[in-house]
Amino acid sequence: MRRVTRSVAALGVAVLFAASCTDAGPEGLRAPPTAVPTPAPPTALPAEASPACSLPPEHLLRIRRGYHPERSGEIQIVPRLPAVVASWLSHAGPWDHVQRVPLFLYGPGHVPAVGRVDRPVTLADLAPTMARILGSDFEAPDGRPLREAVAGSDPPRLILTVIWDSAGRNVLDEHPEAWPTLRALIPQGTWFEEATVGTSPSTTPAVHATIGTGVFPSRHGLVDLHFRWGGRMAHILDERPAFLSMPTLADRYAANTGQAAKVGLIASLGTLGLIGHGASIEGGGRHLVAMHHEGGWGIGEAYAEDFRFPAYLRDVGGFAASLRRLDLEDGAADGRWLGEPVLRPGEDRSISPAWTEHQTRVLEEVVEREGFGRDAVPDLLFTNYKQIDSVGHRWGMHGPQMEAVVRSSDTALRTLIAILDREVGEGEWVLALTADHGSIPDPAGAPIIDLRELRRDLAEAFGDAVEQVRPTQVWVDERALASRGATLEDVAELLGGYRRSDNHELPPGEPDTRLFAAAFPSEVLLTASCVPSQRGAFG
Repeated sequence: MRRVTRSVAALGVAVLFAASCTDAGPEGLRAPPTAVPTPAPPTALPAEASPACSLPPEHLLRIRRGYHPERSGEIQIVPRLPAVVASWLSHAGPWDHVQRVPLFLYGPGHVPAVGRVDRPVTLADLAPTMARILGSDFEAPDGRPLREAVAGSDPPRLILTVIWDSAGRNVLDEHPEAWPTLRALIPQGTWFEEATVGTSPSTTPAVHATIGTGVFPSRHGLVDLHFRWGGRMAHILDERPAFLSMPTLADRYAANTGQAAKVGLIASLGTLGLIGHGASIEGGGRHLVAMHHEGGWGIGEAYAEDFRFPAYLRDVGGFAASLRRLDLEDGAADGRWLGEPVLRPGEDRSISPAWTEHQTRVLEEVVEREGFGRDAVPDLLFTNYKQIDSVGHRWGMHGPQMEAVVRSSDTALRTLIAILDREVGEGEWVLALTADHGSIPDPAGAPIIDLRELRRDLAEAFGDAVEQVRPTQVWVDERALASRGATLEDVAELLGGYRRSDNHELPPGEPDTRLFAAAFPSEVLLTASCVPSQRGAFG
């Protein structure tokens, strides 16, 4: 552990709390179990008073959209590029290279063949666009229907939303020859060239909930993998419908059809925000959910009563055969793929093209057995392919493993189109394809921020007042902090001056630069004049 020096003026302890409040939500939505005391609103700050105002306006806008006063951390941090967070290559942040994503809608007869559209849009626009295609009313305060993608025809029988997790534009640009199917389809559909996530932190649970609800985390509440909920710190792996404070398109649309519409989700853990609340809200239904985890396909205990899991998916075969084909690609049955084991004991099986093939078979089984798109009531099906994200965290975005999983995802797209044509009917479906964020470029030579060491240093300075540290924010118990004679401004000051040598030993001759471009109390996002309004002019 390295000692971080800091000077904090002696402070009188005076903590004011506003009246207790709970998370607001739509009618019938379960509230958190306890009320959370909320600090009194601070006095408005002039622009020049906060380090936040040194950030580009579009970055501030994205951070503001991602901030929920009752869920987010009390301190916002923005790493100073090219610094990257820890060895898992975090993609959370407001920068363009993780924000720019593909956004493509395709469906002959339902989506116009306009090709590329050059205007800023965000992923909050996808849900209201699908609602418009369905001819259904849906309120999405942060999103707007993408008019170029709506033909105004009769609704399709099925809308399939496909997410290539972490396949931002930087990944696709790095491997331009690996997605020929998608590239060939662009002139036949509507491709939004300037699409961005629109919100930071750009993490899977937060962005998937934005896609599902048409609102940003500032409203839907899923701000990160960790967040405060009901007076405690929660984790997305303890996922439950009540974490989501807003209804999804799937929630509202299925209710409007009297639950006649089929709704399904085939994905990985942490993506329930795509589909919503199921039977946990008034008028909801037990929609199909199959989540992939280390043990295979299943459903979380916390929401098993609110959704249904088709047990037959545990019997979908072919994964072992896909692994064997992957193993033989180099001409030798040596259990290796591009120099790596085809499957490490205990690891997530979704890290190779073999799982891409398997998940596509699972989707085919669901469409066939459940009858998605078979009747006059349009259905909704969502899926998240995790392979690109898994490879990005393990090896980065530049290597042959990434090219291979991008190519396998593109092959799966071609297969899905064939499945839809066969099972639903040509001209009877719409496919929306996007990504939830980009990937981090090769960090070679870049400063690495070790969050474990950062947390130890914060604990040394502020004790147990620091509850959680994530790549973009820090959760602080303000009462415990005040009892130590410190304030949020003191925590932000320490972080703003935090250097490479504070985080780890520097090799001789390397510059001892600051690791964060900005660190500031989150309440600044609500008060500083430099923060753009949530709609803003940027993606």
